[in-house]
Amino acid sequence: MVIKKIPLRVIKREFLQFFSIMLLVAIATMTYTLFAVSMQDIDYNYEMFKNKYNQEDGNFITAKEVDIKLLQEKFKINVEQRLFTNVQNDHFTLRVFSVPKEINKPYIEKGTMPSKGEILIDPAFYKKHKLKIGSVLTIGRQNFKVSGIAYLPDYFYIIKNDQDLLPDPEHFGFALMNEDEMRRLFNIFPVHYYCFKGKVENIDKFKEFLNSNWGLLKFVQRDQNPRIMYTEIKVKNAKNLTLPLSLFIILVSSFILFIVMRRVINTMHAEIGTIYSMGYTQKDVLKVFMRFPLYIWLFGSIFGVVLGVIEASPFAQFYRSYFTLPKIKSILPWQHIFVAILLPAIFIFLSGYLAIKNFFKLTIVQMLHGVDEIKFGKLPSIKFFDRFEFGTRIMLKYGWRHIGRELILAVGIIFSTILMMYGMTAKDSIVTAIERTYEKNFKYNYLYFLNSSSAHPEIKLKATSEPYNLLSFDIEGTNLSITIYGIKNNSNMIKLYDEKGKEISVSSELIITKPLASKLGIGEGDKIKLKNKFTGKEYTLKVKKVANLPVGNNGYMELESFNKLFGYSSGEYIGIFSKEKLEIPQSLIFESYTKSEHLNTIKASAGDLSKTIGVMALIAAVLALLIVYVLSTLTLNENKKNIGILKMLGHSERSIFKMILGFNYISFFIGFVAGIPLSKITIDGLMSTVTKDIDFAISLDLSLQSVLSTFVILLLVFLISRFLARQKIARVMPVEILKGQLD
Repeated sequence: MVIKKIPLRVIKREFLQFFSIMLLVAIATMTYTLFAVSMQDIDYNYEMFKNKYNQEDGNFITAKEVDIKLLQEKFKINVEQRLFTNVQNDHFTLRVFSVPKEINKPYIEKGTMPSKGEILIDPAFYKKHKLKIGSVLTIGRQNFKVSGIAYLPDYFYIIKNDQDLLPDPEHFGFALMNEDEMRRLFNIFPVHYYCFKGKVENIDKFKEFLNSNWGLLKFVQRDQNPRIMYTEIKVKNAKNLTLPLSLFIILVSSFILFIVMRRVINTMHAEIGTIYSMGYTQKDVLKVFMRFPLYIWLFGSIFGVVLGVIEASPFAQFYRSYFTLPKIKSILPWQHIFVAILLPAIFIFLSGYLAIKNFFKLTIVQMLHGVDEIKFGKLPSIKFFDRFEFGTRIMLKYGWRHIGRELILAVGIIFSTILMMYGMTAKDSIVTAIERTYEKNFKYNYLYFLNSSSAHPEIKLKATSEPYNLLSFDIEGTNLSITIYGIKNNSNMIKLYDEKGKEISVSSELIITKPLASKLGIGEGDKIKLKNKFTGKEYTLKVKKVANLPVGNNGYMELESFNKLFGYSSGEYIGIFSKEKLEIPQSLIFESYTKSEHLNTIKASAGDLSKTIGVMALIAAVLALLIVYVLSTLTLNENKKNIGILKMLGHSERSIFKMILGFNYISFFIGFVAGIPLSKITIDGLMSTVTKDIDFAISLDLSLQSVLSTFVILLLVFLISRFLARQKIARVMPVEILKGQLD
């Protein structure tokens, strides 16, 4: 049938326009395939690893050695001791563990279990430091050979401290060593670390028993462990983002296809009328014109799926290395492949059908003569527009005439702004917030966390150091915890300020951080109910002030008031803030780190974050370019006759472009301006979702730099699309328009 050739002929004639729609469909399909396939791969291997290698249900650290047999018999759980110590090198810190036997068993990806004089290294540290099997590392003044690469099911997210935001394999990693060698090499262990597996019926009673018998220093259940939960949260968030992101692109593609189909049919009214008059039925014509969405769907979805599957493996590998997840088995989830292919078809075929449905209501005579939608006389008559000069008046009328397209353009810019702004802000705000906090609020250079709370007469504090005490509490009615610090009145180490920048003095009442207040939805004067994580004792505290501190689920009180309230003797403390390095016996230190070390970790991690931001910015820019270009060329194609007439009347190409597409600039700026507050709402919503069940919070604010950077990139993309579309005006010849009129 000859008429079957019409779609391919039209697509060939307007190739860039249809190709752009195909690319939008391909991007949507690729996005879904990429995230769905890679996340399923990661999720499958994660579940296999944690089950097969016996991931812990929790861990705890005590000041004294625990009677494991007594604990197992009393609470019906499996408990295993794990020796550990931090070994400081000139450029990095290694956390050395004894090789686990039953709980948190290691998965060895490469190499063998360590024998005498050997260690296993985590894959991120191994790769970053360009190690090989047989490489030598010095630990405790003794050389050890690297026997292989190991993964631990409780150390997916390899951070040194629970408060760290991102892994930093350049400065921190873990190693596994035989227990006998560890005991020989490090004969003093200031604290005792245990993992447990099994359900504890009464967790408060369990913690109270540990604390009363062996001095509980830290207790972490699986669902509160950032080294485990950050992985689950990020994979879950990536899964939740997949469908909405893909659907948005598909819906935009479908709407643009609907407009294009309407235009194609309108410009081919005579041909369709002739086909009708020759005896072809409505069904024959429908079959022909439904080939447009068919070709777009087939090319776009298949191309997108192929790209998605190809990129899924390296993308999954990137995620696995970021979270230190092993790939135990390769999978290809076919159900997601079919969804990726079929999902665009629903919207694309529907938009194609709706575009040609109304045309069949016309008579053959109306089809032959056509119903010209683009005439100056039919432009809407709005008196407000009459006050402007001719060119501006026509521009405003064209924009109002095609307000649906302008809305789609604005929505596309809003979406691109949100996507790009999120990427920019995630990097800038995290680094800026941490740096500002450690410069303005935290004045110490060294932090020491000791293995017991007492007056510590064996430690001589300097004038440049201050003691502190702390306790962790569960917040009633939530899954959140708060760490309350008892600090010196008029402390020189911790400075707290309110929203107006006025310094807050610590007292007997509680001061909490801004992100925690936001999470809980409370403010000054409100009360919160707390339960001591170790003893189970309950307290109700009034919030005196909210400190403008952008990070942490923390609270602050005056030290002596803290001790009195929570049952400590006067002068007792568990840690020290110091501007200078202190000589403290290692047998007393639980944890210690420097401020510069923490800041270097954040800055180094921001480099890895930049890669993700680059991908997000690229997707946002490509989407904006395609949407603007397709809508622009569509409008120009519809107005070739009017462009030709305006050229004959002596108008320049620049003024014609302004009349036909000038309203796009208004849509662009409206979209960008609307995108800024929507970006803030989206970012706050995402951060709230990500951190709602973990003991960490951060407030991200849109910086002027991120707003300007996003604007410059999107404006550049917009101008490029303008330039490409403007070439079409130069190719419109008035002579051809006149010939068309005579024909």
